[in-house]
Parts: sequence; C-alpha cells; structure tokens
Amino acid sequence: MNYLNLMLICICSSAFSQNVSLNWSDKIKTNGHEAIAGAYNETYYTRNITKDKNLVFKIFDGQAHFKKEANANFGLGKMEYKYLGNHFLEKKIIHFLAETQRKKNKIYIYAAQTDVNFESVEETLVLNELNYKNLSRDGISFTPDSSKVVVWAELYGKNKNHANTIRYKVFDAQLHNILEDKTVVLTKASKNMHVKSCLLDNYLNLYVISEITKPKKEQKKTEANTYGNVTVFANNGEVKEIAYAFKSKTVNAFFSLTKDNNFLSTGFLSPIIKGFLKSKKGELVSDELFMMKYDCKTLLETENKVISVNDLYPENVIKESEYVPYKVQNVFELKDGTISIVAEQYKSVYHSGHRGAGYFVYFHCDIAVIHLDKNLEVKSLVKMPKYQKDARNPSLMSTSFKDKIYIIYEDKTKNEHINSDKEIKKSTAGFLTRDSDKSLFLITVNNKGEMKKNILFSYDQSNIRPDFSKSAVIKDGEIMLNATDYLGILRINSI
Repeated sequence: MNYLNLMLICICSSAFSQNVSLNWSDKIKTNGHEAIAGAYNETYYTRNITKDKNLVFKIFDGQAHFKKEANANFGLGKMEYKYLGNHFLEKKIIHFLAETQRKKNKIYIYAAQTDVNFESVEETLVLNELNYKNLSRDGISFTPDSSKVVVWAELYGKNKNHANTIRYKVFDAQLHNILEDKTVVLTKASKNMHVKSCLLDNYLNLYVISEITKPKKEQKKTEANTYGNVTVFANNGEVKEIAYAFKSKTVNAFFSLTKDNNFLSTGFLSPIIKGFLKSKKGELVSDELFMMKYDCKTLLETENKVISVNDLYPENVIKESEYVPYKVQNVFELKDGTISIVAEQYKSVYHSGHRGAGYFVYFHCDIAVIHLDKNLEVKSLVKMPKYQKDARNPSLMSTSFKDKIYIIYEDKTKNEHINSDKEIKKSTAGFLTRDSDKSLFLITVNNKGEMKKNILFSYDQSNIRPDFSKSAVIKDGEIMLNATDYLGILRINSI
C-alpha cells in the first residue's frame, strides 16, 4: 500500500498546544485529473470526469481512506456541460453546471441537488439563460451566512464607450424562490472598467469589484494609471461608489464580506515604479497598510485608516531589483474583535525575448503575519523568510483555528531552522533543482505574536507533491490537499 499517515504533535507551551494530523490517501488512478469537491461531517469528496464523460465522485473518511465512488446523474446526459463547482448545505450538495449551445448562441446555468451519496433529491433547475456572444464574464457565490445564492453575469454594452450591465438573480439557498432579478448599469465605460468579481451580502446588497483605467488626459507620471473601485448596488436601489486611489501609490487590494456583516478591504500601498526609480530606501518599501470597513446594513464607512507596519523590510533595500512588495493573502477576524492579516511578498518581472517572445518570472518571498488590535493599531508582527523564484508550488495556504493562524508552504528542508534573510536557501526552478530537497512546512502564530515552525511532510519520503493551486481550505482548521494522484487531509485540533 502507498498509504502514508503522519501525526505531528507540538507541545511547546500552553500557547502552542495543538494536535496536527496530515493523512495521505492511496494512489488515485485518474492520471492527475482528480479535483477537490469538499467535505461534510468528517467525510471528504473528490471528483473527476471519466473518458466516457461521466462525472464520478470519490468518498474518503477523515484518515483519507477511500470508501466508495458514485456516479452523479443530473438528468443532462453525458458531460457535454461544464462543471462549475458545488456547495455543501446541511445534508445536501448543490452542483452548478453550464451548457453552451452554440447553434442557439446560448449558455445555460443549471443547479442540481443531490444528497451526500449523490442521489438526486430535486429536479435540475435552469438558473440563468444568456446569449454567450453578449457575455463578458459571470459567476456564482453564496452570502456569508449561506442563506442565499447570487448568479450574476456582466453583459456587453453597445460599444466600448458605453457601460456594461450586470444582470443578477438571487435565490434562497434551497433554490425554491427567486428573491431578486435585476439588471443594473455600471458606472464607467467598458473600455475603462474591468470587472473582477461580484459579492452579495446578507442584506442583498451587490458589490461589484473592478479596476478602473483612467482616461489618458487624466493620467499623470506621478500617479498610477489604474485604481481599485467597488460599486455597491444597494437593495433599496441606491448606488454607492468606493474608490481606492492613493496619491503616488498603488495598491493590490483584498476584499471580503465578514461573518459579522462588514465589507472589508485592505492592502499594502506600494510605490509607483515608472522608468528608473531613485535608490532611496523610503521609496522601495510597502510598509503602509490601508484598511477600510463598511457596515453592510447601513452601508456607512466605519473604518478608513492607513497603518504603518514597521520592520517589514531590512534597512539595506536600495535596488529596484531587490524590492518585492507585500500582498495581503488572507484576513482573519478573531473572537476578541482583533484582526490577523497574512501577507506575502510577491511580484512578477517581465523579460523581453527574441522577436517579442518575452516571459514572466514570478517571485514569492517572505511571509508576514500582522495582528491588529480593536483600534487597528499594530499589536504584533512576525516574519518568516522565504525565497521562491518560479517555484513549482509557490505561495502559501492559510487557515485559523481557535484564534491561532496556521500557514503551510513549500520550502527547502535546509531552511527548517533558518529565521533570517541572510541565511535562507533559495528555492528556484531549474535543471539542478530536486523536489526531494524540499518539505511542506507549517507555521503557527498566536495572537501574542509568538511563532512556531515545523516540517509537516518531507518530500524525500515519497513522490507525493501537493499543489496549492488545486487544493482548498474546507473550513477553519481543515485543508484538503490535491497532490496529483493523492488526497491529503490536514486537520488541526486543540489538545
């Protein structure tokens, strides 16, 4: 058997008492086509499409033991449709599907409901019917309390000088009733407004998150040509715009609807690099963090602050090539009302090639966890050095459990006891790079700013290699890891 089980118990003090288990399944014989489907009641699910176009789900227990598989039948025939995803709702699974009928220029969005054994419990419903030639982008999401689902689509306007529209339908979670069916007009011409996503809060307010490109006559050398924007289409018909523009700075913002009915946005302010940048340390850092909060019920701003986060960078950052800005990867609101922010240094650099055949190089570097008190002042900051250049499995995954933050990432095993940038062994892609030299690391950070680092899984033990881009955080303290032909279940529990 290829089954591997690793149990790691760290008891350093009462601050870090924890029980962390990582279990790997036997090899799944689907040639890397297995995808994470989710979990319910300590049962874990994956899915894949077979050669004869059947959708098959596999069921595992909490120890990653395979239990059985089941074919899903949604009454739509073979897999001529696209599986968009699913949502676990109590003892039911809602499956979202799309079918393109090119002869009719139509795209149909379906919802099918099954029990956790994939037996159909209701008829498959048509949630939306769209003209695909008129479709820019679309999406499906649930409200934070999982009581409602929104199905939205951005539709092209008359031309690029006209605004696009958003058509959205809101259903109750059981899909028995349509609560809203609206079409709203966006506030900028489509050539200047790039919609990224749409979110719906518990009060049926729609948040359209976009990037705005300034008209050429408004662009300045000392300012970014683009800025972030959120257009709120309130349930009462009002329209509110929230712009994220900062003088001489740019920002890559993180947005979320929180469990306590706030719309939160945050991100690090970074210098605008146009042409040659002066070698001044003050211009080569992103140590200012903006934080904005809006009350979803009143749509009033409750917080608007720029926070200085000292000690994110060493004093000797003097070259543009050495500068890597921080990007917010996750935000956790803790039970005591404080906030923990997980950030990572990230940048992409374009290199021009022969006859225009250029390429990008991607850097994922140091990890930082910033803990803010109720007044949004920095209570603690911890950093973990990391250097990934075009790494095979870059970046990180994070979750929280009982007010502790847990971060997993891949790094060279030699960096187990390294805690400074000067000593860090670089992880890069190349002919001489060996996966067996790497490990899966776990960082634990408590709300006092104390940190512990452990190796969860060393790659020299087997050929299992997790892929973060295909993995998922299932709930607080649980992560399902997709490792091509293996399923990993990481669970965190208090002792």
